Amino acid sequence: MAIKDSFDTLYEKASEAAQLAARKTKKLAEMAKANLSIYAEEDKIKKAQLELGKLYYRDYVLGEDQDEAEYLPWCQKIDESKQTIADMRDYLEELKAERVEMDEEDDAVECCDAPAEAETPVEEPAAEEDDKPEA
Repeated sequence: MAIKDSFDTLYEKASEAAQLAARKTKKLAEMAKANLSIYAEEDKIKKAQLELGKLYYRDYVLGEDQDEAEYLPWCQKIDESKQTIADMRDYLEELKAERVEMDEEDDAVECCDAPAEAETPVEEPAAEEDDKPEA
């Protein structure tokens, strides 16, 4: 019965480890997705600033009055993207905090579940030398 109990214990620990790994992987994927969203919004800002600069410069060269109605949509797009970036960074901070909690939980489990007896080190096989003659 002792062997069955040890297999059951091993199965439970392996199952817990797999579940923890799945949760960590999901958090990392969410973080990567949030970072991609931030990069996309930053790209939108650059494009809007470029268009805004082109409009401003065109008005400057032609000596026309600055038409704020023409600039306003681009400024609003920049503001919206900056707000989205701020929201995504807040979300990333939440995900990082959750990940730290999971790491601490994982460390606590490893610490408490360590085997009582010391493990016997496994000897590495000796490196084999090549039998090829040098040229």
